[in-house]
Amino acid sequence: MLVNFIFGLDSTHAIFLLVCLAAVCLFEFINGFHDTANAVATVIYTRSLKPRFAVVWSGIWNFVGVFVGIGVAMKIIKLLPLGAMADEHLGESIAMVLAVLLSAIFWNLFTWYYGIPCSSSHTMIGALVGGGFFFAILTKDPQKPWHQAAKDVPWDKALEVGEGLLLAPALGFATAILMMLLMRWMIKNKSIFKAPEEGKEPPFWIRAVLIGTCTGVSFAHGSNDGQKGVGLMLVILMGFSPVFFALNPDVDLART
Repeated sequence: MLVNFIFGLDSTHAIFLLVCLAAVCLFEFINGFHDTANAVATVIYTRSLKPRFAVVWSGIWNFVGVFVGIGVAMKIIKLLPLGAMADEHLGESIAMVLAVLLSAIFWNLFTWYYGIPCSSSHTMIGALVGGGFFFAILTKDPQKPWHQAAKDVPWDKALEVGEGLLLAPALGFATAILMMLLMRWMIKNKSIFKAPEEGKEPPFWIRAVLIGTCTGVSFAHGSNDGQKGVGLMLVILMGFSPVFFALNPDVDLART
C-alpha cells in the first residue's frame, strides 16, 4: 500500500490511517450540510437563486476559501498535545484521534437530525480539547499527579480559541442590530424589510446584495471551517508518523 511505503506503517496501522482520513472527510461532508446551509438560506428563501445553483455556487466559494492560508489549520494542530502523542504508543494516538472525530461526527448528526442549532466549530474544538485532556491523563507517568499531566494540554491556545468562539456570536449579534437600525434609517423604501411575495423575485439590486453576501459567507466559511479539515488531516498524519514530518527537509517552517 502507498501509505506503507510513505510512512513505514504495518498493514493494521495503515488501515487505521485510512479510516481516520475517511472520518475527517465524513466530518467535512457533514459540516457542509450542517453549517453551510446558512450561506444559501437567504438567496433560496428570497428566490434570488435557484436551490441547486445556490448550493453549487456556495460550494465553489467554500472550496476557494480553503486556499487562503493555513492559519486556522495551525491553530487546530496546537490544540492537541503533539509532544505527548509522539512519545506514546501509536495505538493510543489512534484511539484519541478516532475519539475526537467520532464524537464530533455524532454530535453534528444528532443536532442536525433534531434541528438543534449548533456550530461545527464549537463541536470540533470541544472534542479536540476534551480528547487531548483525557489523552494526557490516561497516558501519564504513574508517578506523575494527574494535574501535572493535564499541563501537557496547551490550555493557553485553547483559551485563545475559546475567547474567539465566545466573542464571535456576541459581535455578530451586535453588528447585525446596528446594521438593521442603520438601514432602516437610511433606506426610504420600507418594502425591502418585508417578506418576499409568493412567486416574485426581489428587485435586481437586492438580489445582487443577497448573492454577494452568500458568496462572502461561503468564502469565509471555507477559509475557516475548511481549514479545520486541513488541520485535522495534519493532526492525523503527524500522529501516525511524527518522525516523517520532523525530518522532512522540504518543510518550510517560516510559513507555519
